[in-house]
Amino acid sequence: MKAAKKPTHAPAKSRTVKGPGLSGLDGRHLLVIGGTRGLGRAFTRLAADLGARVSLVSRTGGMIAASTVRSYRADVTDASAVESVISQVVAEQGKLNGLVFFQRHRGAENAWAGNLAASLTATKDVIQASCNRFDDSQDASIVVLASSAARFVADEQDEGYHAAKTGLIGLMRYFAFKLGPKGVRVNAVSPGTLLKEESKKFFLENRKLHRMYQRITPLRRMGTAEEVAQVIAFLLSPAASFLTGQEILVDGGVSLHWHESMARAWLDQPLSRSD
Repeated sequence: MKAAKKPTHAPAKSRTVKGPGLSGLDGRHLLVIGGTRGLGRAFTRLAADLGARVSLVSRTGGMIAASTVRSYRADVTDASAVESVISQVVAEQGKLNGLVFFQRHRGAENAWAGNLAASLTATKDVIQASCNRFDDSQDASIVVLASSAARFVADEQDEGYHAAKTGLIGLMRYFAFKLGPKGVRVNAVSPGTLLKEESKKFFLENRKLHRMYQRITPLRRMGTAEEVAQVIAFLLSPAASFLTGQEILVDGGVSLHWHESMARAWLDQPLSRSD
């Protein structure tokens, strides 16, 4: 039996594919919550490149260098601020075609309440404030960013993060059912660990850790924020017009492997010092 080919340590290349589905974002108005860093920033840039008009709402009012992106500052954990900023967005940019959530609680203080407020309650409030502000002449879509922590325990995350991400899956399904008659689709994306702008240097300099992620991933490499952004763009486009109420796992196949089998494989063939 031939030995499995060892994955290389070269970083994954971003693959931006502008096919018929992604081109469907051209001219559409997308409301992005919390898209100033990481995956959110990668998506906002992609959406702008694809010709979407993006209204970006964040606590900091951070800017993305693109002519079709307009930034708004608001704390979405404040229900009155949510109503105010969405009214302003629609008045200035027109009715919505899509809504996507990237916001999360940051910091160790008040982690339980903070995670539930930022990830769960804020998502509910924004959807409820937006659902009558979609352009009903076109396909409409909502995408929430979930996590594998909705199914598995991630030691590096606290209980609030797990509860909030689990709740998001239920909330997504609820709104998919309730908003379906209005022609609004609602889906979730759960990414694996990614090479993002902020983390790429860390993973590439930690050879053993990077090698571990390559080894446990059936595609034998780490994914990039840009690749997940393309999945989100597809879900927001008319190409996904009959897809709703689903959680899409974008993890290169990591979640396919039974944990006990993975552990046995590591016992049989642990990483060497040269890896």
